[in-house]
Amino acid sequence: MVRVRYAGAPSGDLHLGNIRTALFNWMFARHEGGTFIWRVEDTDPERAKQELIDRAAETMRWVGIDWDEGPFRQSERGDYYASIVSRLLEDGWLYRCYCTRDEIKARGVSSGYDRFCRTRTDQPDAPFALRFKAPDRDVVVHDRLAGEVRTPASEVQDFVAVRSDGSVVFALANTADDIAMEITHVLRGADILNAATSNVLLFEALGAAPPEFVHVPLILGPDRSRLGARHGAVGTLAYRDGGYLPEALTNYLSLLGWAPGTGEEIMSLERRVELFSLDGLQTSNAVFDIKKLEWMNEEYIKTLPVDELRDRIVALDPSIPRDVLQQALDMELLQTRIKTLAEVRDAMRYLYERPPASEVAEEARATLSMLASKLETSDWSVEAIRDAVQSTVEELGLHRRRGPKPIFVAIAGSEKALPLYESIYIIGRDEALARLRAAMSVA
Repeated sequence: MVRVRYAGAPSGDLHLGNIRTALFNWMFARHEGGTFIWRVEDTDPERAKQELIDRAAETMRWVGIDWDEGPFRQSERGDYYASIVSRLLEDGWLYRCYCTRDEIKARGVSSGYDRFCRTRTDQPDAPFALRFKAPDRDVVVHDRLAGEVRTPASEVQDFVAVRSDGSVVFALANTADDIAMEITHVLRGADILNAATSNVLLFEALGAAPPEFVHVPLILGPDRSRLGARHGAVGTLAYRDGGYLPEALTNYLSLLGWAPGTGEEIMSLERRVELFSLDGLQTSNAVFDIKKLEWMNEEYIKTLPVDELRDRIVALDPSIPRDVLQQALDMELLQTRIKTLAEVRDAMRYLYERPPASEVAEEARATLSMLASKLETSDWSVEAIRDAVQSTVEELGLHRRRGPKPIFVAIAGSEKALPLYESIYIIGRDEALARLRAAMSVA
């Protein structure tokens, strides 16, 4: 039975690479009918904070990832790790290292470790770390995507397994937990493929078969460097706050490093789970394209039922009047004109807040005056408002497209706005007349 884990360090808002890794693991588990485990790598005291884990949980729930087991916190598994360390010591896999970094450098070692303490017989009264006694041979990692990754014996290091403060390092805790939790597949970023050498050595030392390693390609920025702050990359929840739908975001992230093999792009989460397989994972790094994400988000917005779209907009920005929003949605003013939910407020603010009156050209005053007279006595419907505007333009001999621009400015505060006739209808007769007259009075 497939058992996979997402084992991230809590850092507040999970970034897109974290979420994509969790998503690949989750989709694989769901496709195979297996188990998805959430493990929190918080052996660093600065990261052992509940609020950071709560934030990570909020992020995963928002994108639709649930977990079958966990979250298991490494900061609470010290006794288990101590038993593993004792076992490795008894079996001769660990030795004390008293060397400081300065001492290592003083011996002319620029990188790695020269195994100075490996044959040391004295035991100074000084702090010490525990290093793993690596074998004098090549170490091979079998990876689903990278193939056979061989580290020559000359490059295999006696790595630190336990720090001088008694805390275990990532590789040891990671391997020990994978054994205890019976992990069958490790899907994680290709940036830590080098760490798999230490993992393999520890699996061997503990008498366990390693899981299948699958180091997935990285997400790069447009300049093909690793995606980061300089590319505007932010935590995943910032995309929620920016008006992106979780369905769109996870759909897009799923396609960064995986292809369904069907040519499909817009796919429900259920469809992605149905199609997901390790064979579809790609070996080349993926480039994050915000424009492609915006397009996908726009497509998802178009397909939402109106009531659901309304509820999501209000949840994001409760300051938007629900009744005005409902009118705008019912009249199809927004759903095909926005890329994100966060655009809604600015797009329709003038429908419920009067914009500052702007000065219009002298010749435009006649346009506003005539339209005001017509609206004052006409029926109040979109059709009647359209007739009033069009007849005003025709009677004054104005250009069909340029002529209504002063009306847009008076009503919306800008020449660019939602459709004019529907906007005037939603604003209402009294408010529309007040705005037209206010624009005429600006000197």
